[in-house]
Amino acid sequence: MSGNGRMQYPLGEVTRGHHYAISVRDMDAMIAWYQEKLGAVVTGAWDPEELDAHVRIVTVNGFSFELVSMKESSPSSTQWGDPPGMAIKNGPFHMAFTVDDCAAAVAELKLRDVKFAWDVADYDELKMRCAHFWDLEGNILELVEVLD
Repeated sequence: MSGNGRMQYPLGEVTRGHHYAISVRDMDAMIAWYQEKLGAVVTGAWDPEELDAHVRIVTVNGFSFELVSMKESSPSSTQWGDPPGMAIKNGPFHMAFTVDDCAAAVAELKLRDVKFAWDVADYDELKMRCAHFWDLEGNILELVEVLD
């Protein structure tokens, strides 16, 4: 608590990302892609009849993706975009993983036939080494190695 009786961090002392939700066209294909390419494990399933939806949680190293398939869903205009082009539209446009070695992770993902939007690049001003890749349906994901 701060001196005024309010919490210094409104979300609590331990705040970290839990999951990133993605609306998907082909649930089975997306689950298979996340398992094969990223080593994901299905950790949850929910099929709410009232929403005519299917939800699967796939988890990679403690971080989860909430894959949601709904009968009336349609492709996003930002799928298969490049990072700057996607930033033109307001709202979320990619999710980033912190990795120990960006170049090694990129090399491994390329062996698994993952398609990259941007290869490894250093951003000294941000103290990051990054690469951007697409999942099976064109959602962009980023790898970030923090540089000291």
